[in-house]
Amino acid sequence: MRRILLPVIGFLLFLLAWEAAGRGLGAAILAPPSIVVFDYVVLLRQGEMLRELALSLRQMAIGYLAACVIGMPLGVVMGRSYVVDAIFQPWVAMFVVTSTAAMIPLLILFLGTGLWLRVTVVFISTVFYIVLTTYDGARGIDPNQLAVGRSFGGNRLQNFWKIMIPSLYPYLLTAARIGLVHAIRAMVTAELFVIVGYGGMIHRTGLSIETGPLLGLILTLMIVTLLADLALRGIGRWVAPWYEQQRVVS
Repeated sequence: MRRILLPVIGFLLFLLAWEAAGRGLGAAILAPPSIVVFDYVVLLRQGEMLRELALSLRQMAIGYLAACVIGMPLGVVMGRSYVVDAIFQPWVAMFVVTSTAAMIPLLILFLGTGLWLRVTVVFISTVFYIVLTTYDGARGIDPNQLAVGRSFGGNRLQNFWKIMIPSLYPYLLTAARIGLVHAIRAMVTAELFVIVGYGGMIHRTGLSIETGPLLGLILTLMIVTLLADLALRGIGRWVAPWYEQQRVVS
C-alpha cells in the first residue's frame, strides 16, 4: 500500500505546485494543469496528435530495432574478444560522446528529409549506448563459471546459452531500456530539424502564445516513454521470470 500511496502523494504535490506556479506566471509562460487538461482534450478531438505520434513511433521502431539487433551482439563480441574490442572501441567511444543533433545537417545532405533520415538518426543515437551496456556485461562474466561449464563437457554453444545469456540478461534488458529512451529523444530531435511528424507538431505548437497545447504534447511523449519502459520490463519478466524471482529473494 505504501509503495502506491507515496508516489500518488508526490504526484499530487507536484500538480499543486505546478497549478500555483502556472496561476502566478500566466498561461503564456506556464499553463497550469487545469488549462492543460482542457487544451489536451481539444488536441485529442482534433486527432492529429495521435496520428502523428503513431507514425513517428513506427518510424522510430525501425531504427531502434536495428540498433538492438546490431548493438547487442557487437557489444558481446567486443567484451569477449580483444581484437574486436581494439577495432571498434575508439569508434564507439567517439560516437557515444558526439551529439547526434550536430550531425543531422550533414545527414540531411546525404539522406534528405524523409524516412531514412529519422531512422538513421535514431539508430546512431541509440546503438552506441546499447553496445557499451552489453560490452560491460560481457566483460563482467565470471571466467570461473565458463570453466565449470567446460569441465562438465559443455561446448561453446551450450556455455553461451546456459551461462553467458543468463549472466548477460540484466545488461541486455538495461541496454534495451536505455536505448529506447534515446530512440524516442532522437526521433523528436530529427523531426524538429525538418518540422515533420510529432516533433514538427511540437515545433509548430511552440510558436503559439499559449503553452497549454505544447505542455500537452510534451506530457504525452513522457507518458509514452514511461509506458514503453514498463512494457519492456513486462517482456523481461515474461522472458526470464527467474531473474525477477532472484531479485525478490536477494
